[in-house]
Amino acid sequence: MKTVLWVGSLLLAFTLTAVADVQETEEMSYTVNPGARISLENINGDIRINGGGEGQVKVVAHKKAGKQEYLDELKIVVEADADHVRIETRHPKSEGSWFSWGADSSGSVAYELTVPSDVSLDSIETINGDVTIKAVAGTVKAGTVNGGLSMENLTGDVSLETVNGSINAVFDSLAGDQRVDAETVNGKIVLMVPADASARVTAETVNGSIDADDFGLEPEKGFVGRDLSGEIGGGSARLSLDTVNGSIRINKK
Repeated sequence: MKTVLWVGSLLLAFTLTAVADVQETEEMSYTVNPGARISLENINGDIRINGGGEGQVKVVAHKKAGKQEYLDELKIVVEADADHVRIETRHPKSEGSWFSWGADSSGSVAYELTVPSDVSLDSIETINGDVTIKAVAGTVKAGTVNGGLSMENLTGDVSLETVNGSINAVFDSLAGDQRVDAETVNGKIVLMVPADASARVTAETVNGSIDADDFGLEPEKGFVGRDLSGEIGGGSARLSLDTVNGSIRINKK
């Protein structure tokens, strides 16, 4: 009986060890010029970017995998100079790799970046994960497939896109020649903009409501869905919002 219990305990310990995630964190930093461009391509994992770094891009990458062999081949590839920092996640190839068999071999990388507030985010993308960006004054272009987008302190051109997830964006300014596009398929879009915003607005949803009452704009009900077209203030910036299954709201800050 004792032998059976001992063997059972050993098998349980082995099983728990086999399914436990292995983790590793990489940190790096790069000196950049004012107005530098940043791009990041990820597959599995969240991305968080905060503005406020003085002349440096600091990257913290939290790597995780089901097996050590997978983690060892999960690479953070960076190409950097003073004007452009490009970051890419590269997963090991699965074909012919014994350690990639089974559900426990998948890997992910969660990124935390601190960047100067005047950078432009050329392309910040993940497939399975959320993207959060705060206090970046330059152009912001971000996307995911399965995840939400959350933005704060926006003042420049913005392009946001997801498939399965909501979009929340807070603007410190919306005027002049700014261009803002936000699009999702399954999710809501919520914008907070200043009371003195100036923008030409177009918004459309198939299954959902549109609420821009804070600015006196009323949507129209079409044969399919609802749409809105109108101006906030002088109508100088351009604001385009589009979802299929979800509501759209434009609120005053």
